Amino acid sequence: MMNSYVTYGTYDYLLKLKEKHEDKNVFLFTNPDGAALYHETNGTTFFKNAKKYEVIDSKGDVQNPGFVVLNHIPVEESERAVFEDRFKNRAGKVENEPGCEGIRILRPVANDTYVVATFWDSEASFKSWQTSEAYETAHKNRHTSKGLPKTIFSGKPYLKTYQIEKPESV
Repeated sequence: MMNSYVTYGTYDYLLKLKEKHEDKNVFLFTNPDGAALYHETNGTTFFKNAKKYEVIDSKGDVQNPGFVVLNHIPVEESERAVFEDRFKNRAGKVENEPGCEGIRILRPVANDTYVVATFWDSEASFKSWQTSEAYETAHKNRHTSKGLPKTIFSGKPYLKTYQIEKPESV
């Protein structure tokens, strides 16, 4: 099973760490609040401290994204199967949207917060998707009896968005 790891720190420190491991599948995320390093691997990570996730669904071969959206969703442990089943049976529309390079559904290993990561070529592509018919379809059951019951959540979901550092040669 593929694993995903995220570590946080200063931009300068994480950039040096990324440069040391150019041969790995690593992305440097930045936003006004700080920086994060994201690593996908079938093995373990080289990070000293990281949040570990199991990739339970993966679409797209993410090669050179410019923007990422991390949707953090705290889920009660007893409700994980319900949550995962919903995502396994999702419409699957986002990955077909212009500019979307991929999606990862990440199961937490040591806490209760799942992450749904969508990778985009640009922030403009993400914003365009948010106003699309596909977005409406994907979220039509939110806050209805057909949506996930609020009782499965152990906290309030939240979004974090980041620019992704691109290699100089791109």
